[in-house]
Amino acid sequence: MASKKGIAVTIAILVGVAVFAYSLPFLIAFDTEMKITVSDFGKHLDITKERVAMEYSSIDESFEKLMKKKMSPNEYIGIAKISSSQINSLIIELTDSGATQEWVESYVNYIGALKKLNEKITETIVVANLMNDDDNSNSINEIIAKIHQLETESLDLIKKSDNTRP
Repeated sequence: MASKKGIAVTIAILVGVAVFAYSLPFLIAFDTEMKITVSDFGKHLDITKERVAMEYSSIDESFEKLMKKKMSPNEYIGIAKISSSQINSLIIELTDSGATQEWVESYVNYIGALKKLNEKITETIVVANLMNDDDNSNSINEIIAKIHQLETESLDLIKKSDNTRP
């Protein structure tokens, strides 16, 4: 005859198997991908614009410190890469928001503005790298002109986004 300890172990194993078998469909069906549900596209765009405004001012302030040699090029590059990553996250968020047809044009224009901002950040990193290499040639001035052009294009796309809001 079986011992009490053997019966208890068998029951524990059967309960464990039953619990695992019960929870298996939930584990398989569990979707780990984060999804953003947006119901108010205007408010979502406004919140995104506020976040971008903080990035704009932060990157501009840091670039100004770099140009005045109050910040090292390596320190600036670290800040710029973080800002670029955050802008990329916002681009993805806006792209995946599922904007309704009436909001698509405004969202597309704003995404374009964010892409221009990221191009601007990339160019500022180039300037920082040139400063790291002690390259004080005209190439820095040319890149700074391009940075201003990208900033103007980004601001124009932001205005276009505002003008195409429903």
